[in-house]
Amino acid sequence: MLSLLLGGTVYLVVRGPDHATLPADRPSGGPGGREQDEADLRADAAAGLLERLAERLEHGTREQVVALAAPGQRAAAQELTTIRSNVRALGVTNLSLRYVDEDGGRVDPTQQRALGGRAWVGNVQVRWRLRGFDRADSRMETTLTLVRSGSRAAFVSARGNYGNATPLWMLERVSVARTRRSLVLSSRDRPGRFAGLADQAVADVRKVLPAWRGGLVVEVPAGEAQLSRVLGSELDAYDGIAAVTTTADGSRAPNAPVHVFVNPTVFDPLGPRGSQIVMSHEATHVATGAATSQMPTWLLEGFADYVALADVDLPVTRTASQILDQVSRKGPPSHLPGRAEFDPENTALGASYEAAWLACRLLAEEYGQRRLIQFYRLSDRLSSTTRPFRSVLHTDQRRFTRAWMRYLRQLAP
Repeated sequence: MLSLLLGGTVYLVVRGPDHATLPADRPSGGPGGREQDEADLRADAAAGLLERLAERLEHGTREQVVALAAPGQRAAAQELTTIRSNVRALGVTNLSLRYVDEDGGRVDPTQQRALGGRAWVGNVQVRWRLRGFDRADSRMETTLTLVRSGSRAAFVSARGNYGNATPLWMLERVSVARTRRSLVLSSRDRPGRFAGLADQAVADVRKVLPAWRGGLVVEVPAGEAQLSRVLGSELDAYDGIAAVTTTADGSRAPNAPVHVFVNPTVFDPLGPRGSQIVMSHEATHVATGAATSQMPTWLLEGFADYVALADVDLPVTRTASQILDQVSRKGPPSHLPGRAEFDPENTALGASYEAAWLACRLLAEEYGQRRLIQFYRLSDRLSSTTRPFRSVLHTDQRRFTRAWMRYLRQLAP
């Protein structure tokens, strides 16, 4: 069933201090003093390198960028060329790279030998914005492999996986499709396919929420492994999830840019209709600020399905087949689906999405779409449905749940 493949909203938190410790703040001398002095020299060298690199990636020539690669390391030069191309194609602006501290990750021994034993892994805060789509900067702490030669540092790689999230445009060359409504960056070919889905998703959302004038940024990693790398998650975190909407930097800052991240392993097998439903569902999350919302999950996910399925001409026995089959066999659920029912490991996840969608569909049928939207907005603002049920719908959740259970029984074959 299609709803089994509809993505949820994921909350990630980026760790990291707000400022780098300056060399003057660090002790020197005594046991380990020599190692600390070396760390100070690396930090100073890295700070200068990263300032120049950010400036040149955004405004410099290819030759100026490549000059910051580790001497004799062709792969490092090629990687910088790729990052610069991505920055220009995407319209990355406000770019900055700030050294934080050393990471505990060890450089590959073969690479370390090739670099004369002077390479290390640094934690680096990346700040960026996608011009024309992001209304604020994203901030993410990632890792770079660097090498010191004398008083200067050079770039080795941004691709080493040391457990931190990394922006997709820093990992490999991306294909870009830009329209008035959407921006797609893809590690795969055919970004235009996703741009078409995104454009239609924006149109679908505006039919229900005409005041929303935002656009959609869609990121398409090469596969599940790269998706987990971009989001800084466990490898199997998105098994069975076609797409996920979250902040671009993994933070929960209310003004952080929100993007849609596609899981190609699940998304690719969907047909045209299923793909569009997924994209319109995720676009609703973007339009309503769902990535940082604390409202009950049934309303957050059910409303997204309500928008995505508004113009889909399919019988309810198909669009809600799993929950209606469950009702036929065991009767309706005793409560609206919550976090446990929306756990990605729940084997009845599809039925949970369908149950939430039917709850929102019932609200629209009983009270009208305008009041459903008012109910949603107030629940979002209050992070609760208790008062909205009373003030907007003049009922309470207990009575609505009983009506929803009757509704499920009526629809079940």
